[in-house]
Amino acid sequence: MGLWAGWPSWALTKRPEADTPAEWLSRDDHSWAVASFDLASLVSAWPASLLAERAGRKGCLLAVGTGLAASFGVLYAPSRWAVFAARSLAGVCKSVAYASVPGFMAEISADRARGRFNLIVVLSDSLGMVVALSAGPRVGYTVMNGLSLAAALAFLVAVFRVPETAHYLLSKSRLNEARSALRWYRPRSTTADNNRRLNCITAAVRDDMRDPGTYRELFADDGNRAAVLLVAGACFAQRAGGVGCVLAYSTTTMPADGPVRPGDVAVVFAVVRLACTVAAVPLIDVYGRRPLLVGSHLALAAVTAAYALCLMPYNNNNDDDDDNNHLSADNNWGPSVCVVLFSVAYSMGAGIVPGALVGEMFPANVKSRAVTVVAVVSSLGSFVINKAYLPVGDAFGAYVMFFVFCAVNASWTLLAYLFLFETKGMSLSAIQDHLNDYNSSSSSDSEDGGR
Repeated sequence: MGLWAGWPSWALTKRPEADTPAEWLSRDDHSWAVASFDLASLVSAWPASLLAERAGRKGCLLAVGTGLAASFGVLYAPSRWAVFAARSLAGVCKSVAYASVPGFMAEISADRARGRFNLIVVLSDSLGMVVALSAGPRVGYTVMNGLSLAAALAFLVAVFRVPETAHYLLSKSRLNEARSALRWYRPRSTTADNNRRLNCITAAVRDDMRDPGTYRELFADDGNRAAVLLVAGACFAQRAGGVGCVLAYSTTTMPADGPVRPGDVAVVFAVVRLACTVAAVPLIDVYGRRPLLVGSHLALAAVTAAYALCLMPYNNNNDDDDDNNHLSADNNWGPSVCVVLFSVAYSMGAGIVPGALVGEMFPANVKSRAVTVVAVVSSLGSFVINKAYLPVGDAFGAYVMFFVFCAVNASWTLLAYLFLFETKGMSLSAIQDHLNDYNSSSSSDSEDGGR
């Protein structure tokens, strides 16, 4: 998925030569090539949740590997429609991964290390971006697609030997398989330790699955509704806060006539994100989710405002340069620094915490439905922002969109500070107990009002 996230930044700006997207795509097609990824993710969110519920975590991982391999294969067809189809197929894979991977990571990790363990996903995503942005501009288009296809096939082969999680197997009453899976994931634990953990998981799953979850229960239950609002808000702010546009369009938004090459800044963005994510690994379980998220979005609000101010003096509608939409500037150090600072701020909180919250907040009986709602909200925000970026930038200037990103980040900073509670070190059942307090508080308030 990281390879696909970095794809627009290098592929859409590759020189128009044989068999490159520049030969097939118009200016208007560029925004659709970027946004089709999010549009497909949006419309496939509900089917992806059904797949996660019926096929399990491993089944979803196999589907993702197959879909990603197919998407990179489609790119070999020299057509604009092949680009749209490949990006759309990758967007479907994103929905399936979003519906299954956070829960998979939460279910196989220890409570004390769950936050750090979830960062493996972010690290892998960042590494894919580094490879795409550093190798993509320097090798042939078909060569880079071949490398990406090989990575997808390697992932698919590796997933075959991974067992299903004990949580999912127990939810399907497959006790013996769950015991074997727990031994596979925890080979150093004693039989007694694994049996104790299996009993705890059994009790938690039985409690969660006592009543089959429905969409009505998801919103009628105060605790579930609070979890959906908190996680959807975090994921929406993550996507609508500007990261997709900074990554996909940094090579065309930044002033080109200056000492810094926009392509080099894109590579630095990916490398810095990878390094900062590694640095954040111990912080999420030391300082907690809430402080990192609030601090990250506060910094993002400041950085996007500064980026907008840096872009204001330049004309983003230069008629002499409509093909590339590059800004003219004698000195582009300011925008370059803003892109790098954006990567730092994003990686230290906004980029890592929402994924952990998706895996932690929802009980098993409504998890797939909750993830569907969250995926729809976040994908909608991402699609609208990514599709609007070029038309709004061409009409009014790119700085307008960065003021929008500033508003999104500032708003979520305040909301997260007021309403998000800390889940550091809490077991999945303890998080549900905390959310159930919303029901108790609601009931008490109703009784007091009745009196």
